[in-house]
Amino acid sequence: MPVKKSVRLVDETIVVCNNLTLSGSEINWSGSLNAMAAQFALFIEDNTPQLTENEWLAFYCSQNGYMPHPDPKVEADTLPWHISEGYQYDSQITEFLGSKEAAINLIERIKSWSTSQRLAVIYKARAYWRQQPVDLSQDDQED
Repeated sequence: MPVKKSVRLVDETIVVCNNLTLSGSEINWSGSLNAMAAQFALFIEDNTPQLTENEWLAFYCSQNGYMPHPDPKVEADTLPWHISEGYQYDSQITEFLGSKEAAINLIERIKSWSTSQRLAVIYKARAYWRQQPVDLSQDDQED
């Protein structure tokens, strides 16, 4: 069910929406945002590294309750640090990763990942905590 919402877009988003508009001279805001979401989902799937179940659980723990930095580059760059600190100070992460060697191996793998791979893992780890259904019955619905 489509939902109509009012949002404020920054200049960078406006440029992206303009580039995603398929035809015409005016920006198709809804179509552009929907296209951006579809492309983002594809981007995430294409850039998600292979991880074991326990490695995923460690990433889930590292993002639980974490307040993200507003700069996605900083987020990506600090991902190895989050796992390193988590291994040292979070007993769940320590348990999921097991040995110190396994933790060091994972941290080195993370360091070798591209920014987009790190962001894909961060996105999926945060999405894990937001599994509840989205409430579409709120205000501003389109009929």
